[in-house]
Amino acid sequence: MKLLITSIWEVAKREVTRMSSRGIYIIVVLVLPILSILFFSSLLKEGVPTKMPIAIVDLDNTATSRKIARAIDVTPLSNVTKYLQSETEAMSELRTGNIYGFVVLPQNLQADIFASHQPVISYYYHNGFLIAGGLMQNDLTLILHTLSGGINIQKREAMGQQEDYILSQVQPIQLNTHQLFNPTASYPVYISTIILPIMLQLFILLMTVYCIGIEIKEYTSRDWLRLSDKSIFIALTGKLLPYTIIFFFVMMFQNFMLYKVIHIPMHTSLGWLMLGSLMFVLAYQAIGVFCIGLLPMMRHSLNMAAFYGILALTLCGFSFPIDAMPPVFQYWASGFPVRHYMYIFQSQILAGFELKYSIVSYLYLMIFLLLPLTIIRRLKSALIYLNFIENVHKT
Repeated sequence: MKLLITSIWEVAKREVTRMSSRGIYIIVVLVLPILSILFFSSLLKEGVPTKMPIAIVDLDNTATSRKIARAIDVTPLSNVTKYLQSETEAMSELRTGNIYGFVVLPQNLQADIFASHQPVISYYYHNGFLIAGGLMQNDLTLILHTLSGGINIQKREAMGQQEDYILSQVQPIQLNTHQLFNPTASYPVYISTIILPIMLQLFILLMTVYCIGIEIKEYTSRDWLRLSDKSIFIALTGKLLPYTIIFFFVMMFQNFMLYKVIHIPMHTSLGWLMLGSLMFVLAYQAIGVFCIGLLPMMRHSLNMAAFYGILALTLCGFSFPIDAMPPVFQYWASGFPVRHYMYIFQSQILAGFELKYSIVSYLYLMIFLLLPLTIIRRLKSALIYLNFIENVHKT
């Protein structure tokens, strides 16, 4: 055991020396991951987009229409930046991107309300921007329904009706809504928690492939194996150990930003959080080893790893629901560690469910650690013979 630890330590020291001799290692392992964490953490620091520009087309220009316009302007998500004269002018502003939507207050709005007619208030929003469009629709629908209910209550009070009767007529069914696990509807709880691990998994994948592939490219893989007593397991453990430690600390810095700076709810212990983070790093390192073992040429394995990592954003089931995907893609989604890590986050960290609900995801992450065993002989042969063949061709 002492000899084993010594061999791993010697290989790890060699890798630290190689790492410190080239700027690209520090950039990919530390600088870019930390910058991406800081960028995406600050991108949605407000929680929800606010004060999105809209316009009002007031064709009535009465006290009632102006009151409605003021009520729309004070909503948290919308900011009335323009008062326009026609729908054509408002549509032109929408096309140029100056506003996200507009509300049309029709002619005779006040007169129709007093005459107990049913005026129609129209609003248009750009749903090509899905988040902005959806938020604006909810915001405007809520405020206009509230205004409509308020006007109805005032009219009934003027008719001398009792308050209880008025409320039963205006809102026959009272809703009791509960937003579970994200009560403030904060977008970082959904977006930042998936974007940050996906960005980090790309750096882990690419650096794992690169640090092994560069040994073949620079004809140093035999020296690496010789230092590890010709054991591919010692060679991989010692080489990847410094990156495991660094990426684990980067992962914990990411968790600090999420749970302490952005204040995303955390309902689990620090120990389980650390375990999930470590298994996430190890799983993607195992996939990186599999890529370089399957395609020992570094440029090919880097392309494969990048393609696989980018697919995670679409097929892991958080940008688009898995249940709505074709069956083949539903099974494919299980092939991404980030899918299982995010399930641990949603069930154990965010919701505080018992371990039994996320234990399967931990098992999936452990299965990924076995992936390099399928190509370990091929990788060792590549480190020995490709190095030898390249040297022969070079001479």
